[in-house]
Amino acid sequence: MKRMRVVPLCLAVFFLRVAAKAQDNGAITLEELVRASLDRNREILALRQRVVQAQGLRKQAAVRPALTIETEGGSGRPVGSVGEQELTAAAALPIEAFGKRASRVRVADLSIALAQVEIDGRSTQLAYDIEVGYLSMVYEQERIAILDRVLDTLKESHRLTEARVKEGDAAPLEVQLLAVELSRADAQRSDAVGRLAAGELELRRLAALAPRDALPRISSPTAGAAPLSLDGLIARALERRPDLRAARLLEQQAESEVALANAQARPDVTVSARYAYNNSTLDGQYGFTSTGATTALRDRYNTLSFGVSVPLITKRRNQGAIEAAAAGAASARLRREYLESTVPLEVQSAYERWAAAQRTRDLLRDGVVGQSSRNLAVVREAYQLGQLRLLDVLNEQRRVTDTELSFVDVRLHVARALAELERTTGGLLP
Repeated sequence: MKRMRVVPLCLAVFFLRVAAKAQDNGAITLEELVRASLDRNREILALRQRVVQAQGLRKQAAVRPALTIETEGGSGRPVGSVGEQELTAAAALPIEAFGKRASRVRVADLSIALAQVEIDGRSTQLAYDIEVGYLSMVYEQERIAILDRVLDTLKESHRLTEARVKEGDAAPLEVQLLAVELSRADAQRSDAVGRLAAGELELRRLAALAPRDALPRISSPTAGAAPLSLDGLIARALERRPDLRAARLLEQQAESEVALANAQARPDVTVSARYAYNNSTLDGQYGFTSTGATTALRDRYNTLSFGVSVPLITKRRNQGAIEAAAAGAASARLRREYLESTVPLEVQSAYERWAAAQRTRDLLRDGVVGQSSRNLAVVREAYQLGQLRLLDVLNEQRRVTDTELSFVDVRLHVARALAELERTTGGLLP
């Protein structure tokens, strides 16, 4: 069974619709099933909303402090000072210093990247689960096909043996032996059918298909694996693994939070401007106008002033936040270092399992499966010549069946091991 390539789905691509393709040839590829599943999966949709949420917070982080405008008017009339009037207007603008805004934006940008990496990681895992579920169904169908062929052979042998017993040409025990073997094969097939039905339901769940939706027919997998180098796989995993990428982003974000905490420990500057108008009438004081008329004396002036205010704070005022951010940065760094040390071991373990499964498959294919079928043909011929008993034929048939079923299992193991290797390295292998 050739392996099926599943898109790692960690790239920003447009998801294709499956319905139109299915109408063209009646089948879809496993890649298309995965893409459509991601388009329907509620968990993936929720994670995409987290990206939108992070983008909104990034916009908010870039907002500058607002300008404050203040006006004030006064009159002495309510308190008996009829001649007193004043009016002031002021504007104040806080200016963030020491890179506070840039640090906030940097933290927000990394939050967006982290949300996207989380989507990539969950998408890759879902693709792996769908691929494994699909492969299980395919190989379960092969197992059922083998058992159907065995059942057909046993049924025909049982029918012919019954006829021979009636003619007195065979012992009744042979019919009973065949009946037992027939029931055993039938039980194996029933178990395989049950596993196939359960696998179909699991695949339906992973693909986010409603109970009323028909499971699309998936076209046969194509393409094979190129030669894989362990060193190349490790390098690929260190570069592409979503969890390692997330750990590196978390470390960068934690370092940015340390910088932000240090910046917030330093004061901002507020610049201001103020205009004042004052009009006062001198009570009981009079003067003469240019025409010689008497008039009350007034004191009237306008002033324009500027100012700068700086709060007197020290770094110790934000020391708790700085220490917390530093601890978070140390934790993120240790987590990243741990993953970088364990990822190569995980890749090597998956690679060894895949290589061992391939060796087992090749040994069964080259030295067991074909020879078992030839042995069965010889045993049947010897039975026809009267040199062996029916029990010998049944035992050999059972060994051949077990060998073929084991060969199906090991091929499934190879396919699953390769899918696991792809998941461990962070996506599709070349």
